Amino acid sequence: MQRGRLLILVALVLIILSAAGIFFILRFMQPATPTADGGTPAPSGGGGGVVEQTATPASALNIIVAAQNLKRGDVIPTEALSSFPWPTQIVPPSAITDPSKVVGSRARYTIQRGEPIFSTMIVQSLAQISPSGSDGAGQIPPGFTAISIPYDKRSGVALGVQDGDYVNVLVSWAIVDIDQDFQSVLPNLAAGVVDAEGTGASDGQGNVTVNNSKTGIVYGTGPQANAVGRVETEPNLNLPFYLVPQEEQRSRLVSQAVIQNALVLKVGDFGPARAEVIEPTPTAAPPDPNATATPPPPPTPTPLPPDIITLVVSPQDAIVLDFVNRLKQQYPSAVNVTLTLRSAGDTSLAETQSVTLQYMFERYTISLPAKLNYGLDSKVPAPTPAPAP
Repeated sequence: MQRGRLLILVALVLIILSAAGIFFILRFMQPATPTADGGTPAPSGGGGGVVEQTATPASALNIIVAAQNLKRGDVIPTEALSSFPWPTQIVPPSAITDPSKVVGSRARYTIQRGEPIFSTMIVQSLAQISPSGSDGAGQIPPGFTAISIPYDKRSGVALGVQDGDYVNVLVSWAIVDIDQDFQSVLPNLAAGVVDAEGTGASDGQGNVTVNNSKTGIVYGTGPQANAVGRVETEPNLNLPFYLVPQEEQRSRLVSQAVIQNALVLKVGDFGPARAEVIEPTPTAAPPDPNATATPPPPPTPTPLPPDIITLVVSPQDAIVLDFVNRLKQQYPSAVNVTLTLRSAGDTSLAETQSVTLQYMFERYTISLPAKLNYGLDSKVPAPTPAPAP
């Protein structure tokens, strides 16, 4: 009797285990349903499995770009167009999303493969490409203007800036203290006024008395003669003495980013104005076998690196750049302009701080060197480099 009950209990346990196994198989081994983005969701339960989360992609808008190089005046066919996803929040107002608005139009100027095609870059007929106008004007967005500034490899990212890039403009100034009335660099020079009884003779120290009919003025000679200084008391002897500067006033340097996200319209000169009428390229005639061989042309000289760059900025920023240009012309050693190349597609504006010597020491925790009783010998000659093998 007990044996029969044991068999019945074992049978019930087996049935329960089988049912549980079938449930788990149906629960976790069934095919996963693909998600809307083509992925497969992780199991929703069982044993604390890790659920992989997929980041939501940023919204983008497909804008029209050139699938091949287009010359100025070319008719744009359908096969010359492609699309490229562009972040919606920075899509320019002149971007085009409908290819039908581009097909059949003409390129206002040469468009490179992969370059976005904006509404300002196309025209409907050759008559709209004015022979007296410029190609550059067609690339300037409404409400902006173009201005040129000097350019060289030291301040221009080693000549790495190209047409269509975006740059920031940094300006550094060397500041000195000046007399507000004289508008001259401090310290001022002193001159003593004497009465008409002055002797007018030199005192042997470089000071000479010059008299007119009523008064005389005592001037000094030398670069720091009669410079305005200050009175200090010598701490050991407790005696006053007069200090004058040993050298000219040292300038104080400050740098700041004045313009951000400026479009590079052209690196170098634009070249001669286009006055020719754009026509289809004629078919080359077959070579004449009886014609005399034409001598090869002389080698083309290596062009000089560009020394000017044209930026597209707001009208107010154009005034800022013109002011900096005038300052640099008037004080060439006191003003310096540097360009920095921005990442493609980055239109963010960063908050920057003016950089001075105080900022550098405080920001990077630079310690002032201690005044020691030993130092380096500046009179030791530099070692002679070994001759090249």
